[in-house]
Amino acid sequence: MSLSKNERRLTIWIGIAIGIACSSMLVRYALKQKNIRAEQRSGNYASGLTAFDQKQCPPLPEKVKKDIPNGIVVFHDYNQSISEPVTSSNNWVIETTGKFRSERLFILAEHIPTSPRPISYYRASEIYALLGANKSKDDLDQFLDQETNKIIGRNSKTLEYIIQIKNMHPREIRKTLDSFRQNKSLIKSARLPTWRP
Repeated sequence: MSLSKNERRLTIWIGIAIGIACSSMLVRYALKQKNIRAEQRSGNYASGLTAFDQKQCPPLPEKVKKDIPNGIVVFHDYNQSISEPVTSSNNWVIETTGKFRSERLFILAEHIPTSPRPISYYRASEIYALLGANKSKDDLDQFLDQETNKIIGRNSKTLEYIIQIKNMHPREIRKTLDSFRQNKSLIKSARLPTWRP
């Protein structure tokens, strides 16, 4: 028995409708499973663990969660601050995406409860260094440990060299900044660039 032209069309449309419904259910199921895995992942804001070494860390302030949604806490340190060397602070290094999906940003969120501006943000992967008089990029290259630091550019407005750092643990960032600042004959000033949400 053969189907009429109208019956064939109806059968095709029913098949398409069933296919779309099944595909939609599968996509929703896959997205739900992805969200469940993301919630259980170390470094997730709710997990209370760092992604790098699965160590306990205090919860992020609500402002940080709002300013950097869906980030991953890579490192945490409770020690002296980056901005005010004598003050105790909580420092989280958070991995997030930039304006482009493929861009990975590492943001250092510093919380100093006693400060008038209790939360500050910095780019954790870069240090800006202004060289002293009569010092050149070659002098800076010789000073840098090429395995952990490299010059990636220069700020045309401030004339500071942009140095990418490999180890972004807050304690290591402080050590690197201190070593730059101690070499006053070569480096006039060194700082982490601020980041704005």
